[in-house]
Order: sequence, then C-alpha cells, then structure tokens
Amino acid sequence: SIAAPMAEQGTDPMAGFVGLGAMGFHMASHVARLPGQRCLVWNRTATKAAQHAKEHGSVQVQDLTAMGQAKVLLLCLPTSEEDLAVTEAVAPHMNRGSCIVSCTSGDPAATRRLAGSLWERFGLHFVDCPVSGGPRGAAAGSLACMLGADKKEVIELVEPVVRSFASKIVVCGPAGAGHAVKAVNNALNVAHLLMGAEGLLALQSMGVEPAVALEAINGSSGRSLQTEQRLPQEVLTGRFGYGFKLPLMAKDCRMADSLIREGFPKASLLPAAVQLVERATAEESAEADYTCVVKLLEREAGRELRTSKVDDPAVGKL
Repeated sequence: SIAAPMAEQGTDPMAGFVGLGAMGFHMASHVARLPGQRCLVWNRTATKAAQHAKEHGSVQVQDLTAMGQAKVLLLCLPTSEEDLAVTEAVAPHMNRGSCIVSCTSGDPAATRRLAGSLWERFGLHFVDCPVSGGPRGAAAGSLACMLGADKKEVIELVEPVVRSFASKIVVCGPAGAGHAVKAVNNALNVAHLLMGAEGLLALQSMGVEPAVALEAINGSSGRSLQTEQRLPQEVLTGRFGYGFKLPLMAKDCRMADSLIREGFPKASLLPAAVQLVERATAEESAEADYTCVVKLLEREAGRELRTSKVDDPAVGKL
C-alpha cells in the first residue's frame, strides 16, 4: 500500500525513487518538482520518506511493490547488493518497457548481469547512472552523471528525469560502463587528494604554510579540485565533513583497482593509492568522511595540515 490511494493522486506519469540518503534526498526533490510528473519515494527508514513527501510533495510508498507503478525507477543505494534486492522486489510488478536506473556507485560486472537478467525475465531496461558532485551538487541539481545503457531508446526515456538533478550527462557505453567510469573517477579523486596532501606535508617541513602553498598551487598548473576545495575546506580547517563516507570510497576504489589490474596490469600509481585508502579505512571509524584519508599521511609525518596564523606580513604577498 501507499500513503494515499493512487486514484486520489492523479494520473500523471510516475517516477519512483528508492534511497533518500545524503544524495538521494536532494535528487528526489528535483524529480518531484518535474512538471506533469509524480514522484513516489521509499526509504528503509520510513520517517525519511514521510519527511520528503511533506517537504517536496512526493508520494510516500510504504510497500516496495507499489513502486511497480513507476515508468522510471531510480535507485540511490550503498552497493550493488542493495540494487539487486530492491530490483528483485519491484521488477515483477513493473510494466514491460519500464526502466530501473541505478544512481548507486555500483559494481560494473554486477550491473551487466542484472541488466541482462531483467530484460530476459521481465522486459525491463536497467541503466547505470552513477553521479558525481556530492551533497551540494545534489541539492543544486548540478550533478554529473555517467550513463551506461544497452539501448538508445532507453536513454531517451530516462534523460528528462535524470536532467532534473544533473547539469552534465555523459553516455559512457553499454550497461556497466557508467559504473566503471565512476569507480575510476573516485579512485582518481582520492589519489589527487593524497598526492596534494603529501606535497603539502613536504612543503610544511620546509616552513611553507599549507594555505600559502595552496594559494600558489591553485594559481598554477598543479591545481585540481582537491587543492582548490577539499584540502582548504575540509583538511586545513580540520572539518573533515564533505559528506561521503570513507568506507564507501574504499568500496569504489576496490572496484577501480580490479578494473585497472585487468585492463592495465602494469599500472602502479592508482593501485598504490587504493592501498593507502584501504589502510586509512582500517584505522578510521565507519562514519569517517573520505577526506580523513589524509589523517593517515599526517600520522606518518607526525604533524597536521591545519591553517595557522602567518606572522610574517611578507608571506603570501608580493
């Protein structure tokens, strides 16, 4: 059953959204505001779905099978295991030709298997559509999406819904391709963060303040998103609260490591970064933000990268 009978909810086209976490809650709010589109929502914690319905005008679903009404059903879950569990519960109740869209940072091989199985058994499309941009990008509707789909027509079906929370959509290839690109993207993300932190720790030992070093680097060719945002906003402040958990980053890095070792066995840089992420994950709490990976390097260096007052008025100025 759902929060209110569908006859009372109108006959507008239905989208569904499962997984209202740090990303999904915001993403579903954009879907709910699409003109002429009703958005069903379900979350493991029902109070979160009720909150979403109250704040954004979505329709809370109490039973996953009611999601079968959706023409496009989006999932934003921790892993491919949850994708599979939800899909198996809902797929028998969906109409042929409908589509399930995984915004989960999932496993490419599992995605390919699930896409084939859903089409063979139920005539359903399965598209991988992992996102990048974090909670702030989700709230702003400015995420980047990496799409994997086996049929061109299904891209046309899901694009208007995905466009509600994305400013950039890149079709990467067949089913599983989006998840593969996302895994490598996340490995690059944390590798850049680690390399930036290593450089700052070395400069700090020479008396260069981390904030001053970043000011120079961010006006030069060595800059990256990590030097421009993560290091100054999360590490130097000691906040470590970007909003993406370290264990989830480690999961994505393991998938990237598997892809890299298969596709480029002689690779060495990204596998080394993955090993550091695994070590940091073992030492930090399960709730730690992914930027806490820098703490591993700080412990090894015996000092922290924190903003401190610079007394010399000449430092940082011409």
